[in-house]
Amino acid sequence: MTRRLSLVVIGATIFVNMMLATTGAGAEDLPGSDVFVIGQHAYLAGGSRGLYVVDIRPANPKQVAVVQTPGEANGVFAAGSFAYVAAGSAGLQIIGIRNPASPSIIGSVDTPGNARNVVVFGNYACVADAQAGLQVINIRDAERPRIMASIDTPGEAYHVHVAANHAYVADGRGGLQIINIRRPAEPRIVASVRAPREARAVHVISDHAYVADYSNGIHAIDISNPDRPRVVGSVDTPGEAQGIYPLYNLLFVADGSRGVQLINVRDPKSLRIVAAYATPGESRNVYGLASKAFVAGLGFGLGVFDVIDRSSLNTPGHFLN
Repeated sequence: MTRRLSLVVIGATIFVNMMLATTGAGAEDLPGSDVFVIGQHAYLAGGSRGLYVVDIRPANPKQVAVVQTPGEANGVFAAGSFAYVAAGSAGLQIIGIRNPASPSIIGSVDTPGNARNVVVFGNYACVADAQAGLQVINIRDAERPRIMASIDTPGEAYHVHVAANHAYVADGRGGLQIINIRRPAEPRIVASVRAPREARAVHVISDHAYVADYSNGIHAIDISNPDRPRVVGSVDTPGEAQGIYPLYNLLFVADGSRGVQLINVRDPKSLRIVAAYATPGESRNVYGLASKAFVAGLGFGLGVFDVIDRSSLNTPGHFLN
């Protein structure tokens, strides 16, 4: 199923085509809470419906498989031959995707909280585990993952991003928590920023962490010294900022009821919205790759956006002609 949506432009001319992958269910009732792309496939965390595998090669992306996970598939990260799913009350589920058309659960480990998001680094996975904070899990043996360490956070861990030796946790009302994981078995909180009042997602770009603060937009936080972070810029968004991903000099923001907002982050001290476009349901998260943005949301599952006007973005090539 393909639908075109109009683009609302603010201070720039950016043309986008959107293809909606209904993944075999009605677009009106398909959930999408997170998405990760590797190779020729997108992996969509579909809440109570589990994990969808979508072939993104054709003009109209199509579902090739689905795995029913215990718990709700809230977050997904793919690496190598595995997809790692934060599955709510069922903790971390590890799914073999060597053959994307025939995925299957090969390992799992329960977590003490409600697994919302997962990121993999080396032989470890960090899971944002809601009220139970951050879980560090050894995944060297995919069939027998085990929790190496847990660290409580003052809020509820929604999302985690790993950069260098630190895990950055969007901790709800606990703001941004910065955790040293140089020794994965001994994580420790080294700093926090409370300016985000309802931190839902975080992504690190160079020396800055960008935090989606739900009803309070986006904050840019200088983390050149992770022990002494400081807010250097912010911009409000019209919706509910709950997912972010960088693409060139832009930050794509899944802004809930207001679709996707594009923020220029060339100068972290002067963030500005340069474009916005609507989605047919609530956008929850976004993943950027080359010239495309993949958006997970409620009611439409997966949206694939093609940016086709490279000159308006002031970035090098790699865009569709």
